[in-house]
Amino acid sequence: MKTKKIIITSYILSILWLGFTACSDFLDKNPSTSVADTEVFKTVSGAQAALNGSYYHMRAYNSGGADRQDDYGIPSIQIISDMAGEDIIAWGGWYNYVYNYWGETRADIFRSSQLWNFHYRLINNVNSIITYVDGCEGDELDKQYIKGQALAIRGWAYFDLARLFQQTYSIAKDMPGMPIYTEPTTETTVGKPRGTLEDTYVQILQDLTDAEKLLEGFDRGSRINNFDQTVVQGVLAQVYQVMNNWEKCEEYAMKLLAIYPLTTNEQFLAGFNDETTPSWIWGMRQTEEQNMGDYSIFAFWANDTRKCFTFRAYFLPDAFVNLFDDEDIRASQFEYWWDVIFASYKFRDNEECRGSIVFMRADEMLLNAAEAMVRQGRDTPAKELLWQLQDMRKAKRSTSTGDALIEEIILERRKELYGEGHALFDIVRNQKPLLREGNHDAYGGAITLPARSWKFIFQLPTSEILNNSSVEDGIWPNGDQNPYDGVYEP
Repeated sequence: MKTKKIIITSYILSILWLGFTACSDFLDKNPSTSVADTEVFKTVSGAQAALNGSYYHMRAYNSGGADRQDDYGIPSIQIISDMAGEDIIAWGGWYNYVYNYWGETRADIFRSSQLWNFHYRLINNVNSIITYVDGCEGDELDKQYIKGQALAIRGWAYFDLARLFQQTYSIAKDMPGMPIYTEPTTETTVGKPRGTLEDTYVQILQDLTDAEKLLEGFDRGSRINNFDQTVVQGVLAQVYQVMNNWEKCEEYAMKLLAIYPLTTNEQFLAGFNDETTPSWIWGMRQTEEQNMGDYSIFAFWANDTRKCFTFRAYFLPDAFVNLFDDEDIRASQFEYWWDVIFASYKFRDNEECRGSIVFMRADEMLLNAAEAMVRQGRDTPAKELLWQLQDMRKAKRSTSTGDALIEEIILERRKELYGEGHALFDIVRNQKPLLREGNHDAYGGAITLPARSWKFIFQLPTSEILNNSSVEDGIWPNGDQNPYDGVYEP
């Protein structure tokens, strides 16, 4: 059976690579859209061009094939996660249906296909790199670094799929996982079965740990969108956190804290638009040639600071704002508008309307490490670490222990990281209900969902069920499709 949903034709690859012709001798000589993969990978410069194309895909318009203005790869996934959470009000805008739980996780709605196609297109791109790069003509170290980055991208992509399309690992490792492809697909490729979520995480860890070794010594320079060893280590900290492997989560988070400083108050209040911020581990630099235009995250936040078009769509509910201490510097960014709703000045575009977007920063790693310490019964060092952030932000210190301290760390995550793409992932990982409090009700978002609700989890797109003969039709446990309604009971 053909697996059309993951096929990346040479046409698509060429479109991706054309944005990077300066990096590829191959593209200068062979701009045809029908060139085979083996021709691309004759030289290391061709492999580098393929890798550049994969990076571009991670933030490009229509990367999931939805042909919509809210289909921009990782930035869109960040917004989807935040809109599905508790702490942002979507007053219009492209992601309003996500916020209102209109049905965005259903198999027959475009969002499921958008997310599925984005990740599997990316996986297929890097599978070609991983398969062919060793045979390229060129420097061996260059090939090693290209392969390491490709493995890192694949590991991250499967991790993202696992978090979007299944309940969290700690309770669902024996549930259906993701179809695993480690070689380039063609029109004759037979679709893979879902296997188990445990199988998926075995692949994730294999890719990321291999990448970590291969990227030893790799210097990405100013290209903050590229994977280097530290980005891989940050993703590993996230993976081990989801797996409840607290010792490894702490180990990897602390590796990053030894390299990257925390975001200072001055930097936190500066608008989150500068990729040179020392605390940023991974992010996306927008350039004149490559940018999201009026559909970047900065266009959605309502604070009237942007020099170009804005949707003026995203606000904060009063219940979330009230969680902040009065002296907390983060509270200084809130402004009460029209006596009804709070605007936030956390995200403000730069003068050229091309602000950079953060994907991962050191402050998240501190919170990951602190939680991991408490989960291992080490409350004192966890609090001492947490206080570094709280003291800097002029927030009250957490003094609880055990489970109560874990809840305070989760709350600190919400306050520090809102708008950075963590909300839905944290709800699912921590098996929390969705409890929207405050004035969500005035904007159609006063929604309550129980912990482990299937509405948090995307169904496989209908096209996957129809085109992949290895995926059984029918709702789990009678088939491979995720439920849409109800609650998962481990």
